[in-house]
Amino acid sequence: MASGEGSSSGASVSSSVLTGDIGPLWDYVTRLEKTSEIGGTWRFQCTFCNEIRLGTYSRVKAHLLQLRNHGIAICKKVTRSQKIEMEKLEEEFDISKKNSRTREVPLPCATTTSTTNKRPRASSST
Repeated sequence: MASGEGSSSGASVSSSVLTGDIGPLWDYVTRLEKTSEIGGTWRFQCTFCNEIRLGTYSRVKAHLLQLRNHGIAICKKVTRSQKIEMEKLEEEFDISKKNSRTREVPLPCATTTSTTNKRPRASSST
């Protein structure tokens, strides 16, 4: 099923910890090489169709979940049950990501000073 972990290929880079990339669908492809120092573009190989593609996580998602019009060919080897399983993983990931975001916490109101205690500004003459 997933070949991202424990791949025997020396050229394969698969650890999400090394790159900071997260997402459950990375487990269904083998990351071959990062194309640049910045950004998340990878050359990857699909574990279902074995085709080598180039893209970010959003393209991996579009390829595996068979989303059309996302700039990458869909994987024709993914079965309906595999697609449903991956959709469920992606949905759970999105929910956990949404729940772990930083939230705005309202701060207590500061006491306001009375406007009568303020001195008027000196007028500037020009």
